[in-house]
Amino acid sequence: MDGPRGGPSVSLGKVISLRSYPRPRPWWFLILAMSLALGLGACGKGGGQPPAGKVLVIGLDGAEWDLIHPMVAAGELPNLGRLMAEGVHGKLRSLEPLAKSPAIWTTIATGKSPAEHGIKGFVDQMHGRPLTQNIRRVRAIWNIASGVGRTTGVVGWLMSWPAEEVNGFVVSDYLQYAAAKGVRVNGRTHPAELEAAIASQVVDWRQVPWSFVQGFLDAPLDTAAMSQELANLLQPIKWIAAGDMTFARVGAGLYRERRPDLFAVYLRGMDAMGHLYWNYMTPEAVPEGTLLPEGMRYATGAMRAYYRYVDGLIQPFLEAADENTTILVVSDHGFHGGLDRGVEMHKLDGVIIMAGRDVGRGEITGASVYDVTPTVLALLGLPPAQDMRGKILWSALAPTIPRERFSQTIATYETGDRPGADSPLESPVDEELKERLRSLGYID
Repeated sequence: MDGPRGGPSVSLGKVISLRSYPRPRPWWFLILAMSLALGLGACGKGGGQPPAGKVLVIGLDGAEWDLIHPMVAAGELPNLGRLMAEGVHGKLRSLEPLAKSPAIWTTIATGKSPAEHGIKGFVDQMHGRPLTQNIRRVRAIWNIASGVGRTTGVVGWLMSWPAEEVNGFVVSDYLQYAAAKGVRVNGRTHPAELEAAIASQVVDWRQVPWSFVQGFLDAPLDTAAMSQELANLLQPIKWIAAGDMTFARVGAGLYRERRPDLFAVYLRGMDAMGHLYWNYMTPEAVPEGTLLPEGMRYATGAMRAYYRYVDGLIQPFLEAADENTTILVVSDHGFHGGLDRGVEMHKLDGVIIMAGRDVGRGEITGASVYDVTPTVLALLGLPPAQDMRGKILWSALAPTIPRERFSQTIATYETGDRPGADSPLESPVDEELKERLRSLGYID
Protein backbone atom coordinates (compact mmCIF):
# COMPACT_ATOMS: atom_id res chain seq x y z
CA MET A 1 0.00 0.00 0.00
CA ASP A 2 1.41 3.37 -1.03
CA GLY A 3 1.87 5.96 1.66
CA PRO A 4 0.51 9.53 1.69
CA ARG A 5 3.91 11.07 1.17
CA GLY A 6 4.61 9.42 -2.15
CA GLY A 7 2.91 8.76 -5.44
CA PRO A 8 1.46 5.50 -6.57
CA SER A 9 3.44 2.63 -7.95
CA VAL A 10 1.98 2.17 -11.42
CA SER A 11 2.63 -0.97 -13.43
CA LEU A 12 -0.11 -2.11 -15.74
CA GLY A 13 2.04 -3.82 -18.34
CA LYS A 14 0.37 -4.41 -21.69
CA VAL A 15 -3.09 -4.40 -20.23
CA ILE A 16 -5.14 -4.44 -23.40
CA SER A 17 -5.10 -3.41 -26.99
CA LEU A 18 -7.37 -0.41 -27.18
CA ARG A 19 -8.64 -0.30 -30.72
CA SER A 20 -9.89 2.86 -32.34
CA TYR A 21 -13.62 2.72 -32.90
CA PRO A 22 -15.07 4.29 -36.02
CA ARG A 23 -17.06 7.40 -35.36
CA PRO A 24 -19.84 9.00 -37.42
CA ARG A 25 -18.64 11.96 -39.42
CA PRO A 26 -21.03 14.90 -39.00
CA TRP A 27 -21.15 17.82 -41.40
CA TRP A 28 -18.74 19.87 -39.36
CA PHE A 29 -16.11 17.15 -39.60
CA LEU A 30 -15.70 17.60 -43.37
CA ILE A 31 -15.34 21.37 -43.09
CA LEU A 32 -12.99 21.08 -40.15
CA ALA A 33 -10.85 18.40 -41.76
CA MET A 34 -10.27 20.58 -44.83
CA SER A 35 -9.43 23.61 -42.70
CA LEU A 36 -6.97 21.65 -40.61
CA ALA A 37 -5.33 20.15 -43.66
CA LEU A 38 -4.71 23.60 -45.08
CA GLY A 39 -3.55 25.05 -41.77
CA LEU A 40 -1.22 22.22 -40.84
CA GLY A 41 0.12 22.05 -44.36
CA ALA A 42 1.05 25.73 -44.28
CA CYS A 43 2.86 25.22 -41.00
CA GLY A 44 4.80 22.28 -42.35
CA LYS A 45 5.91 24.04 -45.56
CA GLY A 46 7.77 26.92 -44.13
CA GLY A 47 5.40 28.61 -41.77
CA GLY A 48 7.85 27.82 -39.03
CA GLN A 49 5.12 26.74 -36.61
CA PRO A 50 5.19 23.35 -34.92
CA PRO A 51 2.21 21.05 -35.47
CA ALA A 52 -0.63 20.94 -32.97
CA GLY A 53 0.44 19.13 -29.83
CA LYS A 54 -1.14 16.95 -27.19
CA VAL A 55 -2.95 18.00 -24.02
CA LEU A 56 -2.98 16.53 -20.51
CA VAL A 57 -5.75 17.88 -18.25
CA ILE A 58 -5.51 17.11 -14.51
CA GLY A 59 -8.64 18.01 -12.56
CA LEU A 60 -8.16 18.54 -8.81
CA ASP A 61 -11.57 19.12 -7.24
CA GLY A 62 -11.53 21.93 -4.69
CA ALA A 63 -7.83 22.79 -4.96
CA GLU A 64 -7.19 26.03 -3.08
CA TRP A 65 -4.46 28.63 -3.66
CA ASP A 66 -4.37 29.55 0.06
CA LEU A 67 -2.80 26.14 0.66
CA ILE A 68 -0.89 25.70 -2.58
CA HIS A 69 1.05 28.98 -2.51
CA PRO A 70 2.61 28.58 0.97
CA MET A 71 3.21 24.86 0.48
CA VAL A 72 4.97 25.46 -2.84
CA ALA A 73 7.06 28.18 -1.21
CA ALA A 74 8.04 25.70 1.53
CA GLY A 75 9.01 23.04 -1.01
CA GLU A 76 6.17 20.69 0.03
CA LEU A 77 4.58 20.44 -3.44
CA PRO A 78 7.49 19.93 -5.84
CA ASN A 79 5.41 18.82 -8.81
CA LEU A 80 2.86 21.63 -8.71
CA GLY A 81 5.71 24.01 -7.92
CA ARG A 82 7.64 22.93 -11.02
CA LEU A 83 4.60 23.43 -13.25
CA MET A 84 4.07 26.91 -11.80
CA ALA A 85 7.73 27.84 -12.31
CA GLU A 86 7.83 26.53 -15.87
CA GLY A 87 4.47 27.91 -17.01
CA VAL A 88 1.62 30.18 -15.99
CA HIS A 89 -0.80 30.11 -13.10
CA GLY A 90 -3.70 32.07 -11.70
CA LYS A 91 -7.25 32.01 -10.44
CA LEU A 92 -9.94 30.20 -12.40
CA ARG A 93 -13.31 31.89 -12.02
CA SER A 94 -16.13 29.44 -11.39
CA LEU A 95 -19.86 29.73 -12.06
CA GLU A 96 -21.94 32.50 -10.49
CA PRO A 97 -23.89 31.80 -8.38
CA LEU A 98 -21.53 29.06 -7.27
CA ALA A 99 -22.84 25.75 -8.58
CA LYS A 100 -22.19 22.21 -7.40
CA SER A 101 -19.19 20.32 -8.70
CA PRO A 102 -20.89 18.15 -11.38
CA ALA A 103 -22.23 21.28 -13.08
CA ILE A 104 -18.83 23.00 -13.00
CA TRP A 105 -16.80 20.02 -14.18
CA THR A 106 -19.21 19.50 -17.06
CA THR A 107 -18.81 23.17 -17.98
CA ILE A 108 -15.03 22.76 -17.87
CA ALA A 109 -15.32 19.81 -20.28
CA THR A 110 -17.82 21.41 -22.68
CA GLY A 111 -17.50 25.20 -22.58
CA LYS A 112 -21.27 25.39 -22.02
CA SER A 113 -23.42 26.57 -19.10
CA PRO A 114 -25.36 24.16 -16.87
CA ALA A 115 -28.57 25.30 -18.55
CA GLU A 116 -27.06 24.30 -21.89
CA HIS A 117 -25.36 21.02 -20.95
CA GLY A 118 -28.08 19.84 -18.54
CA ILE A 119 -25.98 18.79 -15.50
CA LYS A 120 -26.96 21.02 -12.57
CA GLY A 121 -26.18 18.99 -9.45
CA PHE A 122 -25.55 15.57 -7.99
CA VAL A 123 -29.04 14.10 -7.78
CA ASP A 124 -32.19 14.27 -9.88
CA GLN A 125 -34.80 15.54 -7.45
CA MET A 126 -37.72 13.99 -9.28
CA HIS A 127 -36.35 10.44 -9.31
CA GLY A 128 -33.94 10.58 -6.36
CA ARG A 129 -31.10 9.10 -8.43
CA PRO A 130 -27.57 10.40 -8.91
CA LEU A 131 -27.25 12.23 -12.21
CA THR A 132 -25.41 10.38 -14.96
CA GLN A 133 -23.55 11.11 -18.16
CA ASN A 134 -26.56 10.34 -20.37
CA ILE A 135 -28.24 13.53 -19.13
CA ARG A 136 -25.55 15.70 -20.77
CA ARG A 137 -26.98 17.28 -23.90
CA VAL A 138 -23.78 18.54 -25.56
CA ARG A 139 -20.41 17.23 -26.66
CA ALA A 140 -17.46 17.19 -24.33
CA ILE A 141 -13.88 17.86 -25.44
CA TRP A 142 -13.22 14.14 -25.83
CA ASN A 143 -16.25 13.74 -28.11
CA ILE A 144 -15.07 16.61 -30.29
CA ALA A 145 -11.50 15.33 -30.50
CA SER A 146 -12.69 11.79 -31.25
CA GLY A 147 -14.98 13.11 -33.99
CA VAL A 148 -11.99 14.40 -35.96
CA GLY A 149 -9.87 11.30 -35.43
CA ARG A 150 -7.77 12.41 -32.47
CA THR A 151 -7.15 9.78 -29.78
CA THR A 152 -8.59 10.43 -26.34
CA GLY A 153 -8.43 9.03 -22.82
CA VAL A 154 -10.68 9.94 -19.88
CA VAL A 155 -10.22 8.60 -16.34
CA GLY A 156 -12.44 9.28 -13.33
CA TRP A 157 -14.09 12.43 -14.69
CA LEU A 158 -17.14 13.44 -12.69
CA MET A 159 -20.37 12.47 -14.49
CA SER A 160 -18.66 10.07 -16.90
CA TRP A 161 -20.78 6.96 -16.20
CA PRO A 162 -21.85 5.16 -18.30
CA ALA A 163 -18.61 5.31 -20.26
CA GLU A 164 -19.00 6.80 -23.73
CA GLU A 165 -17.64 5.35 -26.95
CA VAL A 166 -14.63 7.43 -27.96
CA ASN A 167 -11.59 7.03 -30.16
CA GLY A 168 -9.60 5.66 -27.25
CA PHE A 169 -10.75 4.76 -23.75
CA VAL A 170 -12.91 5.96 -20.86
CA VAL A 171 -12.66 4.82 -17.24
CA SER A 172 -15.76 6.26 -15.62
CA ASP A 173 -16.12 7.68 -12.11
CA TYR A 174 -18.09 4.58 -11.11
CA LEU A 175 -15.06 2.29 -11.36
CA GLN A 176 -14.32 2.23 -7.66
CA TYR A 177 -17.86 1.96 -6.32
CA ALA A 178 -18.85 -1.38 -4.82
CA ALA A 179 -15.34 -2.73 -5.31
CA ALA A 180 -15.71 -5.24 -2.50
CA LYS A 181 -19.39 -6.11 -2.88
CA GLY A 182 -19.22 -8.11 -6.05
CA VAL A 183 -21.92 -5.91 -7.59
CA ARG A 184 -21.93 -5.72 -11.36
CA VAL A 185 -22.16 -2.20 -12.76
CA ASN A 186 -22.27 -2.16 -16.54
CA GLY A 187 -20.64 0.63 -18.48
CA ARG A 188 -17.83 1.44 -16.08
CA THR A 189 -15.26 1.46 -18.91
CA HIS A 190 -14.98 1.80 -22.65
CA PRO A 191 -14.15 -0.54 -24.17
CA ALA A 192 -15.99 -2.87 -21.80
CA GLU A 193 -13.13 -5.39 -21.67
CA LEU A 194 -10.84 -2.73 -20.23
CA GLU A 195 -12.52 -3.12 -16.83
CA ALA A 196 -11.16 -6.64 -16.36
CA ALA A 197 -7.70 -5.58 -17.48
CA ILE A 198 -7.43 -2.85 -14.83
CA ALA A 199 -9.33 -4.64 -12.04
CA SER A 200 -6.15 -5.33 -10.06
CA GLN A 201 -5.47 -1.59 -9.84
CA VAL A 202 -8.75 -0.79 -8.08
CA VAL A 203 -8.13 -0.03 -4.39
CA ASP A 204 -10.85 -1.26 -2.03
CA TRP A 205 -11.05 1.28 0.77
CA ARG A 206 -12.17 -1.40 3.21
CA GLN A 207 -8.72 -2.98 2.84
CA VAL A 208 -6.82 0.26 3.53
CA PRO A 209 -5.05 -0.19 6.90
CA TRP A 210 -5.04 2.31 9.72
CA SER A 211 -1.26 2.46 9.33
CA PHE A 212 -1.85 4.20 6.00
CA VAL A 213 -4.23 6.72 7.61
CA GLN A 214 -1.58 7.42 10.25
CA GLY A 215 0.50 9.18 7.58
CA PHE A 216 -2.10 11.99 7.47
CA LEU A 217 -2.39 12.47 11.25
CA ASP A 218 -0.55 14.64 13.76
CA ALA A 219 -0.38 12.14 16.64
CA PRO A 220 0.15 8.38 17.00
CA LEU A 221 -3.14 6.54 16.64
CA ASP A 222 -3.91 3.73 19.07
CA THR A 223 -6.55 1.82 17.13
CA ALA A 224 -7.20 -0.58 20.02
CA ALA A 225 -8.21 2.28 22.33
CA MET A 226 -9.81 4.50 19.67
CA SER A 227 -13.35 5.67 20.38
CA GLN A 228 -16.05 4.97 17.82
CA GLU A 229 -16.53 8.71 17.42
CA LEU A 230 -12.89 9.21 16.51
CA ALA A 231 -12.99 6.21 14.16
CA ASN A 232 -15.99 7.72 12.39
CA LEU A 233 -14.11 10.99 12.01
CA LEU A 234 -10.92 9.49 10.57
CA GLN A 235 -12.23 6.54 8.56
CA PRO A 236 -13.30 8.67 5.53
CA ILE A 237 -9.60 9.22 4.81
CA LYS A 238 -9.58 5.58 3.68
CA TRP A 239 -12.20 5.92 0.96
CA ILE A 240 -11.06 9.38 -0.08
CA ALA A 241 -7.45 8.30 -0.60
CA ALA A 242 -8.47 4.94 -2.11
CA GLY A 243 -10.49 6.72 -4.81
CA ASP A 244 -7.67 9.05 -5.80
CA MET A 245 -5.13 6.24 -5.64
CA THR A 246 -7.29 4.08 -7.92
CA PHE A 247 -7.72 6.70 -10.62
CA ALA A 248 -4.09 7.84 -10.37
CA ARG A 249 -2.82 4.26 -10.76
CA VAL A 250 -5.16 3.37 -13.61
CA GLY A 251 -4.79 6.76 -15.28
CA ALA A 252 -1.00 6.97 -15.13
CA GLY A 253 -0.60 3.44 -16.46
CA LEU A 254 -2.96 3.95 -19.40
CA TYR A 255 -1.57 7.39 -20.16
CA ARG A 256 1.99 6.14 -20.25
CA GLU A 257 1.13 3.17 -22.48
CA ARG A 258 -1.44 4.70 -24.85
CA ARG A 259 -0.28 8.34 -25.03
CA PRO A 260 -3.54 9.76 -26.43
CA ASP A 261 -3.68 13.18 -28.01
CA LEU A 262 -6.06 14.34 -25.29
CA PHE A 263 -6.03 12.85 -21.81
CA ALA A 264 -8.18 14.01 -18.87
CA VAL A 265 -8.00 12.66 -15.32
CA TYR A 266 -10.01 13.80 -12.32
CA LEU A 267 -9.16 13.42 -8.61
CA ARG A 268 -11.81 14.26 -6.03
CA GLY A 269 -9.88 13.92 -2.79
CA MET A 270 -8.91 17.54 -2.10
CA ASP A 271 -12.56 18.55 -2.09
CA ALA A 272 -13.74 15.63 0.05
CA MET A 273 -10.93 16.18 2.55
CA GLY A 274 -11.78 19.87 2.68
CA HIS A 275 -15.40 19.23 3.62
CA LEU A 276 -14.39 16.93 6.46
CA TYR A 277 -11.10 18.33 7.78
CA TRP A 278 -10.57 21.94 6.64
CA ASN A 279 -12.05 23.35 9.83
CA TYR A 280 -9.61 21.33 11.92
CA MET A 281 -6.88 23.37 10.25
CA THR A 282 -8.62 26.65 11.20
CA PRO A 283 -10.59 25.86 14.39
CA GLU A 284 -10.74 29.52 15.39
CA ALA A 285 -13.06 30.18 12.45
CA VAL A 286 -15.84 27.78 13.52
CA PRO A 287 -18.29 28.01 16.41
CA GLU A 288 -17.19 26.38 19.64
CA GLY A 289 -18.44 22.83 19.97
CA THR A 290 -18.63 22.25 16.22
CA LEU A 291 -15.50 20.09 16.05
CA LEU A 292 -14.76 16.82 17.78
CA PRO A 293 -12.29 17.77 20.57
CA GLU A 294 -10.34 14.56 20.14
CA GLY A 295 -10.05 15.29 16.46
CA MET A 296 -8.03 18.44 17.16
CA ARG A 297 -5.17 16.27 18.34
CA TYR A 298 -5.06 14.28 15.12
CA ALA A 299 -6.51 16.15 12.13
CA THR A 300 -5.02 19.67 12.25
CA GLY A 301 -2.44 18.79 9.59
CA ALA A 302 -4.61 16.40 7.55
CA MET A 303 -5.25 18.89 4.74
CA ARG A 304 -1.58 19.74 4.18
CA ALA A 305 -0.70 16.04 4.29
CA TYR A 306 -3.33 15.27 1.66
CA TYR A 307 -2.08 18.02 -0.65
CA ARG A 308 1.39 16.47 -0.40
CA TYR A 309 -0.16 13.10 -1.20
CA VAL A 310 -1.92 14.37 -4.34
CA ASP A 311 1.25 16.15 -5.45
CA GLY A 312 2.88 12.72 -5.42
CA LEU A 313 -0.02 11.11 -7.29
CA ILE A 314 0.33 13.46 -10.26
CA GLN A 315 4.08 12.92 -10.63
CA PRO A 316 3.79 9.85 -12.94
CA PHE A 317 1.59 11.86 -15.32
CA LEU A 318 4.14 14.65 -15.53
CA GLU A 319 6.96 12.17 -16.09
CA ALA A 320 5.03 10.50 -18.93
CA ALA A 321 4.19 13.76 -20.74
CA ASP A 322 6.51 14.44 -23.68
CA GLU A 323 7.85 17.71 -25.06
CA ASN A 324 4.83 18.18 -27.33
CA THR A 325 2.32 18.04 -24.47
CA THR A 326 0.71 20.99 -22.75
CA ILE A 327 -0.34 20.29 -19.16
CA LEU A 328 -3.35 21.96 -17.54
CA VAL A 329 -4.12 21.61 -13.83
CA VAL A 330 -7.56 23.01 -12.99
CA SER A 331 -9.96 23.07 -10.06
CA ASP A 332 -13.67 23.78 -10.16
CA HIS A 333 -13.62 26.07 -7.13
CA GLY A 334 -11.56 27.05 -4.12
CA PHE A 335 -12.13 26.32 -0.45
CA HIS A 336 -12.46 28.04 2.90
CA GLY A 337 -13.42 27.12 6.44
CA GLY A 338 -15.61 28.55 9.12
CA LEU A 339 -18.81 26.92 7.94
CA ASP A 340 -20.38 23.57 8.62
CA ARG A 341 -20.18 21.68 5.35
CA GLY A 342 -21.62 21.48 1.84
CA VAL A 343 -21.29 23.89 -1.06
CA GLU A 344 -21.10 26.87 1.35
CA MET A 345 -17.46 25.94 2.00
CA HIS A 346 -16.57 26.54 -1.65
CA LYS A 347 -14.90 29.72 -2.94
CA LEU A 348 -15.68 31.18 -6.34
CA ASP A 349 -12.06 31.20 -7.53
CA GLY A 350 -10.36 27.91 -8.28
CA VAL A 351 -6.93 27.08 -9.67
CA ILE A 352 -5.43 27.00 -13.15
CA ILE A 353 -1.83 26.04 -13.88
CA MET A 354 -0.51 25.55 -17.41
CA ALA A 355 2.91 24.39 -18.58
CA GLY A 356 4.40 22.97 -21.74
CA ARG A 357 5.64 23.73 -25.24
CA ASP A 358 2.98 26.29 -26.09
CA VAL A 359 2.75 28.08 -22.72
CA GLY A 360 4.29 31.35 -21.56
CA ARG A 361 5.54 32.26 -18.09
CA GLY A 362 4.14 34.08 -15.07
CA GLU A 363 0.69 34.80 -13.70
CA ILE A 364 -2.52 35.03 -15.71
CA THR A 365 -5.72 36.87 -14.85
CA GLY A 366 -9.30 36.80 -16.03
CA ALA A 367 -9.49 33.03 -16.68
CA SER A 368 -12.87 31.32 -16.34
CA VAL A 369 -14.06 27.71 -16.30
CA TYR A 370 -15.70 28.52 -19.66
CA ASP A 371 -12.24 29.13 -21.16
CA VAL A 372 -10.83 25.64 -20.58
CA THR A 373 -12.52 23.92 -23.52
CA PRO A 374 -11.70 26.62 -26.14
CA THR A 375 -8.09 26.66 -24.93
CA VAL A 376 -7.75 22.88 -25.04
CA LEU A 377 -9.20 22.84 -28.55
CA ALA A 378 -6.68 25.46 -29.66
CA LEU A 379 -3.82 23.44 -28.21
CA LEU A 380 -5.08 20.40 -30.13
CA GLY A 381 -5.18 22.42 -33.34
CA LEU A 382 -8.98 22.66 -33.40
CA PRO A 383 -11.01 25.89 -33.55
CA PRO A 384 -13.49 26.72 -30.81
CA ALA A 385 -17.18 26.99 -31.58
CA GLN A 386 -19.18 30.18 -31.60
CA ASP A 387 -21.74 28.67 -29.22
CA MET A 388 -19.08 28.15 -26.52
CA ARG A 389 -19.17 30.85 -23.89
CA GLY A 390 -15.45 31.07 -23.21
CA LYS A 391 -12.36 32.25 -25.04
CA ILE A 392 -8.91 30.95 -25.87
CA LEU A 393 -6.54 32.00 -23.08
CA TRP A 394 -4.11 33.73 -25.42
CA SER A 395 -2.42 35.51 -22.51
CA ALA A 396 -1.28 32.11 -21.21
CA LEU A 397 0.05 30.86 -24.53
CA ALA A 398 3.38 31.34 -26.22
CA PRO A 399 3.71 32.75 -29.76
CA THR A 400 4.16 29.21 -31.11
CA ILE A 401 0.37 28.94 -31.35
CA PRO A 402 -0.65 30.30 -34.80
CA ARG A 403 -3.50 32.61 -33.95
CA GLU A 404 -4.51 33.12 -37.54
CA ARG A 405 -5.69 29.53 -37.66
CA PHE A 406 -8.53 30.52 -35.35
CA SER A 407 -9.51 33.82 -36.88
CA GLN A 408 -12.64 32.03 -38.03
CA THR A 409 -14.48 29.78 -35.62
CA ILE A 410 -16.78 26.90 -36.36
CA ALA A 411 -20.43 27.66 -35.66
CA THR A 412 -21.05 24.62 -33.46
CA TYR A 413 -19.91 21.10 -32.74
CA GLU A 414 -23.44 20.03 -31.86
CA THR A 415 -25.29 18.07 -34.54
CA GLY A 416 -28.38 17.04 -32.62
CA ASP A 417 -27.49 13.37 -32.51
CA ARG A 418 -26.65 13.24 -28.81
CA PRO A 419 -30.13 12.49 -27.48
CA GLY A 420 -29.66 12.57 -23.72
CA ALA A 421 -32.45 11.15 -21.55
CA ASP A 422 -35.37 12.24 -19.41
CA SER A 423 -33.90 10.78 -16.23
CA PRO A 424 -30.58 9.45 -14.95
CA LEU A 425 -29.83 5.77 -15.17
CA GLU A 426 -30.33 3.54 -12.16
CA SER A 427 -27.35 1.57 -10.85
CA PRO A 428 -26.75 -0.89 -8.00
CA VAL A 429 -24.37 1.58 -6.33
CA ASP A 430 -26.77 4.54 -6.15
CA GLU A 431 -27.16 4.29 -2.38
CA GLU A 432 -23.43 3.99 -1.79
CA LEU A 433 -22.83 7.09 -3.90
CA LYS A 434 -25.55 9.07 -2.13
CA GLU A 435 -24.21 8.07 1.30
CA ARG A 436 -20.85 9.57 0.40
CA LEU A 437 -22.54 12.76 -0.81
CA ARG A 438 -24.44 12.99 2.49
CA SER A 439 -21.22 12.62 4.46
CA LEU A 440 -19.83 15.66 2.63
CA GLY A 441 -22.97 17.74 3.13
CA TYR A 442 -23.91 17.86 -0.56
CA ILE A 443 -27.32 16.24 -0.11
CA ASP A 444 -29.62 15.67 2.87
